[in-house]
Formats: sequence, C-alpha cells, structure tokens
Amino acid sequence: MQQQFVHPAILQHFMNAGDLYTSETEVLGATIRHLAAHQGQVTNKAIIIHLIKQLECTDDVVQQDILRQTLELVVSHTPDDLHI
Repeated sequence: MQQQFVHPAILQHFMNAGDLYTSETEVLGATIRHLAAHQGQVTNKAIIIHLIKQLECTDDVVQQDILRQTLELVVSHTPDDLHI
C-alpha cells in the first residue's frame, strides 16, 4: 500500500477554523511535530494511529475529549484509500 502524506484538506480545515478548534489544532501540531521528529515523515495513517494511542494512554476526560475530536476531524478529512 502506498504511503499518503497529510492531505491538504486536513491542514486547511484546521487553519480556517480560527478559534473554534484551538485545542485540537494544538494537538494536531504536536502530533505532526512528534511524528516528523521520530519517524521522519507524517502520513494521515500515522496521525490517526498516534491519536488513538494517545487516547488509550490518558485518563484525563478533558484530554480524551480533545483527542477524540481531533481524531474525528482528521478521519473525516482523510480521503479513502484507492482500491486497485
């Protein structure tokens, strides 16, 4: 399967949201920085997996809500895989 890098629609959506998704934008930014530093590339799949792992590791309900909302936004703006 071909690796897809972060789809521009995801980044554009977060950038255009203004203050609506401030916490989610911070989480996405931290995730992208972490993945770039540790994996050298950032893909939609890597972002989704990282957010799921973060959800599993926290007991803070507020942080879980922010992570869940970020995950939902990323998934909703990630194009489906092409099946060839």
